[in-house]
Amino acid sequence: MWQNAKSTSNDMKRIATHFRAAACLWPGILLLAVFDAPCFAQAPITNGLIARWPGDGNAKDSAGHYDGVVSGGLRYAPGPAAAQAFYFGGGAGPGLYDQVQLPPVSYTIDSNGNVVFLKPDEDVRGGHPQPQLNGSGAQVDFGKSIGNFGTRDFTIAYWMKTDSTAREQAFLSKRAGCDGGSPFWSIRLGGPATPPGSPKLELCDPRRTTALYLFTSRPMNDGQWHHIVWVRQSTSSGSTTALVYVDGALDSSIPLADEMDFSNQAPLVLGQNVCQCCDGTRPYSGAAAELQIFSHALSAEEVLTLFKAGKPGK
Repeated sequence: MWQNAKSTSNDMKRIATHFRAAACLWPGILLLAVFDAPCFAQAPITNGLIARWPGDGNAKDSAGHYDGVVSGGLRYAPGPAAAQAFYFGGGAGPGLYDQVQLPPVSYTIDSNGNVVFLKPDEDVRGGHPQPQLNGSGAQVDFGKSIGNFGTRDFTIAYWMKTDSTAREQAFLSKRAGCDGGSPFWSIRLGGPATPPGSPKLELCDPRRTTALYLFTSRPMNDGQWHHIVWVRQSTSSGSTTALVYVDGALDSSIPLADEMDFSNQAPLVLGQNVCQCCDGTRPYSGAAAELQIFSHALSAEEVLTLFKAGKPGK
């Protein structure tokens, strides 16, 4: 009798898991209450939430008006919880880019000032087509309006997974050129003086100071899901700090120059970076989910709430 009951329970759990993604559309149904299935159907924190891209089979902004435009062979696959996630480069493994020497991705600026990544047959460097592996041109373009914070506080949060050992990878960027001559902010993995797989926030306002860099204390390319949160935080005394949280805990921070403004007219792009033209940066090879942008600095307690809401296997 016990064996039959146990078997029935396991069958029910398998059924619940099979329909979990659909159940997220109706968070109050009994299935979620019984099996406590993790679900991103509703954002854990809505105060100050500007945009939210779960990546659950599309690039729609579930919080605002900044739907993304997908191109270049982007795929979707299981995310950290029940929903799906963006998958770049054909998977989260090292085989795609670490075993093949790829030339940088070419790009140009169109008449409207938009960054346009060129297709293989449009690459004009020496007349040689640029090879593109499965998904190597994948990106999500969120437009030029989102990500212009001015001198105000902000928070950028997301889940990521990669096991690539590439020296430097793209991730999320709002940057028009690679020369550092105009304001920008960008998130890459690895780079000079940064171990491969270590997320790095780049902040540049050439009118105030040289580019500043904040990176995590350890690499994240272990093939596991990690929750990363970048925060710009001002105090009543007038000081400003950039902080990074990893998996719900404060990891590192640096002071920022006062009144730094990184706003620009470049699009916010996930998966590609304009510096693929010049410094060996490669397209992102991995997964991303639950990308969220807030108009204020989240507290440590709020960051922990975000992490617990999407923690795998909770």
